Amino acid sequence: MSDHNFEGHFPEEAEQNEIGGQVLLALMILTSIVLIIWAMS
Repeated sequence: MSDHNFEGHFPEEAEQNEIGGQVLLALMILTSIVLIIWAMS
């Protein structure tokens, strides 16, 4: 039942969340790469 509380909670922000999620994912990947390079050097 608690799963439905998260869906459509802020419908006006749905498009922003999709874009923000992609940007956040890209930043996390870039940060991981930088940390890996830093750890190897």
